[in-house]
Amino acid sequence: DLKAWVSIMYGCNNFCSYCIVPYVRGRERSRRPEEILEEVKGLIAAGYKDITLLGQNVNSYGRDLYGEPRFAQVLALAGRSGVDRVRFVTSHPKDLLPETIEAMAAYDAIMPQLHLPLQSGSDRILRAMNRSYDVERYLGLVRDLRAACPDISLSTDIIIGFPGETEEDFQGTLRVVEEVGYGQMFRFIYSKRPGTPAATMPDDTPREILVERFERLEKLAQKSSLAENRREIGRVLPVLVESASKRDASILAGKSPKLQTVHAQLATDMCVEDMLGSIVNVRVDDATTNYLQGTLV
Repeated sequence: DLKAWVSIMYGCNNFCSYCIVPYVRGRERSRRPEEILEEVKGLIAAGYKDITLLGQNVNSYGRDLYGEPRFAQVLALAGRSGVDRVRFVTSHPKDLLPETIEAMAAYDAIMPQLHLPLQSGSDRILRAMNRSYDVERYLGLVRDLRAACPDISLSTDIIIGFPGETEEDFQGTLRVVEEVGYGQMFRFIYSKRPGTPAATMPDDTPREILVERFERLEKLAQKSSLAENRREIGRVLPVLVESASKRDASILAGKSPKLQTVHAQLATDMCVEDMLGSIVNVRVDDATTNYLQGTLV
């Protein structure tokens, strides 16, 4: 057992115009901190080393219990719990508070990796999406995160072709992607969800234009991921061993603190099965878009 997910809350209050979640899962309901901590400690005792705190918007955790978000307190509890690695998803930019960023920097167990969905680099489209932040606010958060955690790796979600998106709107997305430099990007061409406000919006962009935009963003995403991975060359990283490489049983595969896949050649007298679940040091010798290649230290 290596990784586990702990739901700290259920439902969502945000009503992004393209999302069906609030309608099918209801309003936000936060679990009590002591209940969350008990589950985390049980997972640690069971051998889990990488725990992700889970919610549709973890940053608003506790608003229903206390009248204000208290996610930073839960994050600190997890950071002090004794688990090797703590992560959290999903983090809505509108509710990412300074105290949460401070908690990320304060505990070594909280990994230097954050999924921060952008969705669009156009303020006009963000308003139509009902995202409750603008590009300036988003980029300010990125600056704050990197000031507190200089080595942090960011990932994101981007929707291409939201109803009414123009080439100018899309160019705004490309500019933000260039400026932030994401380690990983999840890219989607917009598709209607019946029952959501966006499903009734005029949506007449030709499919071939959406595909062409997707391809342009894909190229930029590959370039960004490669640049992020190449920054690791020469570093020694702690790698959580998960399996042997699918192509070669003599090569271990694991995850870095930033969730990068790492491969390393084993010595002839070593066996991946004996190392599963352990954290080993790997010096990174090379990097591709999809993984790091290194040597066991």
